[in-house]
Amino acid sequence: MKKLNFNKKLLLIVFLAAIIRLPWLDKYPPALYSDEVSQGYNAYSVLKTAKDEYGKFLPVSFRSFGDWKPPLPTYLMVPTVAIFGLNAYGVRLPSAIFGIATVYLSYFISIELLNLNKSKNIKKHFKYKNMIALISALLLAISPWHISQSRSAMLVSIALFWLCLALWSFLKGLKNPRFWYVSGISFIMATYSYYGLRVIVPIFLIYLGFQFNKQIAANLKTIIFTVLISIIMMLPIIVGFIKEPDIVFGRAKTVSIFYDQGVVLTVADLIRKDGQQFPPKLAQYFHNKPYSYAVDVIRRFGEHFDGRFLFLYGDAQTPFQIPNMGILYIIDGIFILLGLIYLIRYDVSIAKLVFAWLAICIIPAALTFITPSSNRTFNMIVPLEIIISVGIVYFVSRFIKFAKYIILAISILYIVNFGYFLKQYIVVLPKYYADWWHGGYPELISYLASEENMYSGIYISGKASVPYIFYLFYRQYDPKLLQTQIHRNFKADKFGFEHVDSIGKYYFPRYYDWNTDKETFANNSLLVLTPQETANGLSVKQQIYYPDRESAFKIYNIDK
Repeated sequence: MKKLNFNKKLLLIVFLAAIIRLPWLDKYPPALYSDEVSQGYNAYSVLKTAKDEYGKFLPVSFRSFGDWKPPLPTYLMVPTVAIFGLNAYGVRLPSAIFGIATVYLSYFISIELLNLNKSKNIKKHFKYKNMIALISALLLAISPWHISQSRSAMLVSIALFWLCLALWSFLKGLKNPRFWYVSGISFIMATYSYYGLRVIVPIFLIYLGFQFNKQIAANLKTIIFTVLISIIMMLPIIVGFIKEPDIVFGRAKTVSIFYDQGVVLTVADLIRKDGQQFPPKLAQYFHNKPYSYAVDVIRRFGEHFDGRFLFLYGDAQTPFQIPNMGILYIIDGIFILLGLIYLIRYDVSIAKLVFAWLAICIIPAALTFITPSSNRTFNMIVPLEIIISVGIVYFVSRFIKFAKYIILAISILYIVNFGYFLKQYIVVLPKYYADWWHGGYPELISYLASEENMYSGIYISGKASVPYIFYLFYRQYDPKLLQTQIHRNFKADKFGFEHVDSIGKYYFPRYYDWNTDKETFANNSLLVLTPQETANGLSVKQQIYYPDRESAFKIYNIDK
């Protein structure tokens, strides 16, 4: 009966997660971001032609603005786009479903982690392990970080599910090695879901090999067979990398600290200054690139534990922000500290694995110059929620006589925090920050479609994100026709992104100055600019507004 009771509670938590993640995917977030639109249109193209927007047959990685996206999230959109159409539900539903599944799976991961205990003292405290597991699932269900990522198609929600399934099945495999087959497959699926996992998974496997070397050594046949399956599954990635190395290195050139000239210039400046007082060789010894890069990585690693990032302001990069909120609730901070103290005090084996999980998941972000990053470190949310749930149960168990009052107080605090998140996410974000999510494009493309037959050309500023992909998406442009109509510019800009010059009568000028380039624009045309751009001498024909009535786009009539 007790087990049945826990199962009912878990199902209620999963139901809550579904209620939070499934409705109104077309409204919250307020619009589809360019990365979501790119994945969605490529899924649509695969559905119609079995090729991506570049005409490549069933690619292992999807080319996108000169960047590359992992294949699994896009392929998972193919059936949902077929059922719901090329819209927000078709694009975002896979991420939401995998997010719900992760909430369910987090309960069982918690159980397996707590079953690792070796300390006699911990037996007394972890008699509440089912409660800890339920609380961790509940906290994940209402987590602002997890909700925001699950409701958008930003890759990481799907990747997190596979990583959790891989770890859960690995821990189950310590008692039943057959589960390691599932673990190996899941680890590989994670690498097909998000590029950051191609860094995380190898490091994680090495760590698991060290911590559980005795169990692994006792089941070498199973491990060897699992490795062979994994290698076979990895062959498409390996072959793809050999053919097109930019699949891995193309994006790294624009975000990795090792391609950033800032560190190199700083080292050169320090050598120059010290070289005036000390021998040049000595200055080079003390100021070298390996040391400077190591310091930079450690600094960026530590930024992800900054309380301002975690509890107050969150990610500085749009669209990963929730206005005036951190990625965790403020109350979480108290129980993170208590949970850490408890785990360290009572069982090092559990603490080591949880801490390793946290640390490894930060490494991909620490290697980039965009830190702190909530997107690249998303995989650490599950161990964080487990730590918080341990802290809550530990705190309540220390004051068991007042347990009812403490539980009531904690519940009220979380309800208040959750209510504030909902207000920021449902009311504030759509009304005042729609630009974070490229709002205005559905209205813009709809308006241009109604006017295009009356004009010889339509020019949309390249400063308005990546306009061509929004045009393809919202017009549901025929992928077969696209290959004959599109003119691409493969010369990357300083950020590593490629551009499209035109599709039919639609033009997407990357750089221009109306005062000097006006002769290049056809007469009887429309010019679409962002509010920050101007076109002297032209009259505004129409404006597209955000919900707060701020201008999103200005449409000018070119009539020379």
